[in-house]
Amino acid sequence: MLRTNVYGLHGWQFSMAKNQRNLKNILLNPQFQLKLIGYFLGLFVLTTLSLYSTSFLFFWRLKQKALSVGIPKQHVFFTFLEGQKLELDLLFIVLAVINLILLVGTGFIVSHRIAGPIYKLKKHMSEMNKNSQDFKLRKKDFFKELEPMVDELREKMK
Repeated sequence: MLRTNVYGLHGWQFSMAKNQRNLKNILLNPQFQLKLIGYFLGLFVLTTLSLYSTSFLFFWRLKQKALSVGIPKQHVFFTFLEGQKLELDLLFIVLAVINLILLVGTGFIVSHRIAGPIYKLKKHMSEMNKNSQDFKLRKKDFFKELEPMVDELREKMK
């Protein structure tokens, strides 16, 4: 049953607002989560640099081979080659930006699925008593094997 209060808000909206996190608390364990995202960013930098270096080396070697077989520097082939390199560089930049967004987003999600259960376990353990509820994690969280262990510990405390 929903009741409207003097502000025009229904009861369920009111209780939902209490459970929402504000943006400053978006990282549950900032030291761990930022470090994990840093690892993702490090892998991004390494793979991006290696892939771009490969592309750069390919076009440089193609240009050197063309010069070695006697094609003059002002030949249309080199204009074409530079155009192709520019198009590939633009595509590479767009894909690198997309990959960066995906990796940071994935790092954030994975870090939350690790830090969330640990945060909830700490909170549950500090509030644990005989009447506390079962310890339940979100469906996609890691460390689901902690649930029965914490509940068993609570039962032993009774």
